[in-house]
Amino acid sequence: MPRILREVGGLVIAEDGPLVLVVDRRHGPPAILAFVTGVIALVFGGFGAVSLATVAAGRGAGLPAWLCAALLAVGVAAAVAAATGVRHIRRTRSIPVSDYHPVAVFDRAARIYRDADGQVVAPLDVVTFGRRMQVGSSSPKLVAQTPAGEHVLFRGNPFTGGLGDLDTVLTDVVTGSAP
Repeated sequence: MPRILREVGGLVIAEDGPLVLVVDRRHGPPAILAFVTGVIALVFGGFGAVSLATVAAGRGAGLPAWLCAALLAVGVAAAVAAATGVRHIRRTRSIPVSDYHPVAVFDRAARIYRDADGQVVAPLDVVTFGRRMQVGSSSPKLVAQTPAGEHVLFRGNPFTGGLGDLDTVLTDVVTGSAP
């Protein structure tokens, strides 16, 4: 059973004997869904509730009661969608790391880096880890740099917490300098 060393935004770095596994739980789309629908729920639901309350109190909000109720209904539907996204993220976190297919495997015993398909990419001695900016995103991506080029391990997402210190943890555990 792999031991989780660090998890940020759905990316897991785990250790299974001499293997260092990089697993993506794919939290990006559900996190974006939860955030966007949460904002919609607050805006539409809040405005609809306040408007409906003022209409019910007889002060009116300049809007018909049916429109206020419709805005509130949109807010409630968005809140349900947000809760669904959050439940999905929680459910995937409860699935053991061993049930996921790793995006990368770093074999410290054989000193090799394998990709998601199990193909040897490079010897560990020439692999470095870092962050690179992504076009169209404020969050960096986590990459493994080899002489053959750059291999994307994970695309950071501001809605899932970015990358945290995953590059440092991965460097330390793969090179053997982790405590």
